[in-house]
This record gives sequence, structure tokens and C-alpha cells, in this order.
Amino acid sequence: MQKKGREREDGTIIVVACTDPRVTPEEFLGMSSSEGNKATVVRTAGGRVHAAMSTLLVLSAVGNLGKKGVIMVVHHTDCGLQTASDDDIRKALGEGIGEEGREVLKGTVFGSFVRPEESVKKDVGILRASPFFKGMQILGFVQDTTTGLLSEVIAVE
Repeated sequence: MQKKGREREDGTIIVVACTDPRVTPEEFLGMSSSEGNKATVVRTAGGRVHAAMSTLLVLSAVGNLGKKGVIMVVHHTDCGLQTASDDDIRKALGEGIGEEGREVLKGTVFGSFVRPEESVKKDVGILRASPFFKGMQILGFVQDTTTGLLSEVIAVE
């Protein structure tokens, strides 16, 4: 696939964050389109990268990431994915849907976790190990939903 000039010279910032409205990448990055401070925000349950991977790969293929790009993985405290295991979620979804529906759920990864610091480390590791994002900065953070403050979990390599 030929790239068509979409790659920015200064690189692109992509934030993978949770769908929780308390997580506010636009605010903590000070994004303002009038000042040119822009980032692509990909929201998934828990901010988990396995659910964001197809979007990240498409962005990579069409040239929006570039080697100067940055991917920020942002998980947060008090996340709903901390309240139930993947098996608990499968069980809740599987009630009343029949065997065919339960079969579909068997292979589904929901990304439940106990500690957001550990889930960030795991997700950053997945992206860093991928051949599609080599040369990019991949950073990890946890946002405290009480204070709104970000804590860096994974430092720049």
C-alpha cells in the first residue's frame, strides 16, 4: 500500500484510553484544535490495546503513525474491568443466549485486570513487541480518576 502524504513531519500522538468519561485525554494533553495540539484518541473498554489493535494497524498502514509517532497507553484507577474477571463477564453475557452464543464468547478476551499499573505494563509490552510499531515511542500511564493526575508507568526507552 502506498502512503499518500498523511504522515506528519512532527509525528503523530495516538492515545489508547478507556471509554470511561472520567478519563480525559483531551484535557490532560491540553488538546486544542485552534493551537494545533491534536492527537488521535482510540477508546476501548479499559483502554486495553488488544481491542484497539485493528485501529492502530489501520493507522499504521495509511501513514498516520510514522516513525516519529507516539502511542500513549492510558489506563485508570477504579476501572470497571477491575470488578470482574473475563470468566465473570462471559458468564454474565452467556445467561439466556444459548449454546451458540456461549461458544462465541469462549475465545473472547475482555481484558479484565486487578492493578492498572500491571495492565499498562502488559499492553505497552504488546505494542513494543509488535513489528508494526518499531521505532515509535510507546509510553504507559495511569490516570487517577479522583485527582485527574497521570502517573507514568513505563519510561521512554
